[in-house]
Amino acid sequence: MKKSNFKYLLGILAVVLVYACSKDSGVTNQPYQTYDVPYSQGQLKINLGFAYTINYNTLLLKINDSVVSNSLTTRNPFPGGGYNTGGSNFALYLSVKQGDNNVSVVIPKFGTAIDSVVLYKTKINIPDNRNYTLHIADTMIDASTNNTKSLLVKNLINDMDTGWCRFKFVNMIPNLPAVDLYLNGVLIKSAIPFMNATDSFSVRTGVYQPGYTGATTTWAVRPAGALATSTATASYASANGLQSQKVMTIFTMGYAGMTGTRLPFVCFTLDKNQ
Repeated sequence: MKKSNFKYLLGILAVVLVYACSKDSGVTNQPYQTYDVPYSQGQLKINLGFAYTINYNTLLLKINDSVVSNSLTTRNPFPGGGYNTGGSNFALYLSVKQGDNNVSVVIPKFGTAIDSVVLYKTKINIPDNRNYTLHIADTMIDASTNNTKSLLVKNLINDMDTGWCRFKFVNMIPNLPAVDLYLNGVLIKSAIPFMNATDSFSVRTGVYQPGYTGATTTWAVRPAGALATSTATASYASANGLQSQKVMTIFTMGYAGMTGTRLPFVCFTLDKNQ
């Protein structure tokens, strides 16, 4: 009986050691886990991550032909906003029906709800009552519906331990084949193609974070394979970029090497507050 108990304790110790070793770098991959929520509708956030040559400032979002937003600009996750974006600093979602939903980004005729220009439209499927973000980006060509792309991403928002922050990363820079993601000069994710998302991953906060240098953290993207010492395509330095028990999506948008309305950015949607 004692020998059996000893083997059982050895098994538990092995699991603990493997889990601890996976966190030595301050980063661990986090597979999807079920997050039970008490509502029957799907939950949707729409991230306007396009960088058209025209700086539109009267955009409206429609779901199933009904206006669901106030006037918006690009670089704006709606509802709820995010860091280095427009909007608030809250993790909010729209309630939508499960199944197929038509989503469009439009410019209305002045003083009316009638569409003047439809910049983009797509049909998405929300299969359950979980939390999703629809990321919308343009391409190098123009703002036509044939050349704007979107990506629907399921957000992992179940609880986590104190001292950890969870992320996904979505690359929306059209003129680079792929990018690498860095935190404080440490490579976190590599070779993420345009309009692709990483798996969820968790990062230690505070003094245990990768490359810790103080309260300010710096997230940066570079062309895939570029040296860590090379000039970043875009970066974001702030104390907001790594917070205990917060769930965020890091996204890049704009165009490498460009200025004005096509300046590249590193931004954050808020998927779940603490």
